Amino acid sequence: MSQAVEVTLMGRSFTIRTDDDPEHVLSAAGMVQEQIDELRQMGTTVASDRLLTLVALNLAGQLIRSRRVQIESFDGLISSLDEVVSQAEGLAKAPLR
Repeated sequence: MSQAVEVTLMGRSFTIRTDDDPEHVLSAAGMVQEQIDELRQMGTTVASDRLLTLVALNLAGQLIRSRRVQIESFDGLISSLDEVVSQAEGLAKAPLR
């Protein structure tokens, strides 16, 4: 069941209807506002629509990098498990002494 969550970005309040946990939505809004603040601290003076576009691109880039790291970690884990299985198979085929 969707519920209304009020978030504030760039000094403006928005009411968002969502099925997600309200804390999750507020956390996401906090991340967006942090990115906005970082860009503004760098002295970037742009229109709000361009600022939000830059924030969206930055966050999407972070998500892509995070997914890539997860995939590489998962691939490394699979490789390690393959090695363990190969070693176990080798031990299973070795004659008992």
